[in-house]
Amino acid sequence: MERAGEGWSDGSDAALVFDRWMRIITSRLRAERESTINQFWMLLVTSGKPAMPVAAAANILELNYTTIAECTAQLVSVGALEKTKSEDDSRCALITTTKAGEHLMDTLDRCLVSVAKDALAPLEGERRVQGLRLFYEVCVRLGKKRMAGNLVRGDSVFIITCQQIAVEFGHLCRQYRLNEIQGHTLLAIGQSECASMKALRKKLCLDAPTLSRAVSRLVERGFAKRVEGASRRETNVALTASGLQCASSLAEETDSMLARLFADDYGSPTFRQTVSALRASLEEYARQR
Repeated sequence: MERAGEGWSDGSDAALVFDRWMRIITSRLRAERESTINQFWMLLVTSGKPAMPVAAAANILELNYTTIAECTAQLVSVGALEKTKSEDDSRCALITTTKAGEHLMDTLDRCLVSVAKDALAPLEGERRVQGLRLFYEVCVRLGKKRMAGNLVRGDSVFIITCQQIAVEFGHLCRQYRLNEIQGHTLLAIGQSECASMKALRKKLCLDAPTLSRAVSRLVERGFAKRVEGASRRETNVALTASGLQCASSLAEETDSMLARLFADDYGSPTFRQTVSALRASLEEYARQR
């Protein structure tokens, strides 16, 4: 079988690294206070400001109104936001951050700073400056300069970049009725003629049960097949013809998505060294857990 991964491994690897860091961010926030990244953004844009219409917050964050309304309801339920009606328009809901909300935001902020510190640790000196510039330019292209500027720190642009790539990659995967882990697994298998489960676990930074479920789903869909290894205890996985076709399409769309976000920086030495550093820190993070 033709090797599927030639020509698109850079994009697939980059999407994996950013998506895995976003999963870590999501997991850490959930463990901290059962919170979400969008709740943090909500608290950030309303903190220290007069009562703000929910629609205005949605506009600043560039999220749809339904998502912001749900986020607002969650924060109101825990006392982090106070919701009132406008005196000028009873149909307009206004939100204000409470003292409890300020405390929650500070707690989540420290959590996010900690994750970003772990992720960006291998980048030092000029390499760090160049890497943060990459993320800042992504935020500018997305029109999220105001959002990134609220923190005026490197961790905010890194987190926004991770979130955007994770969201967009998820949309691409759902076109093929795959979740993100299954999509990354499909692409990882496609980068070699036949991949061992051990190699896939290392590359994807997944535990054995999670990887096994992803592979089983790909086999059920007819995208992959299990292949006997050198010993009875060793299991390898290869793509079928339909799996190769799906992986190639997904990889091409992932490549296009990243090229749009990073523009001329995509594939540059700075881009590659930044992704390499984030992969190194991801592997170190996995070893410590």
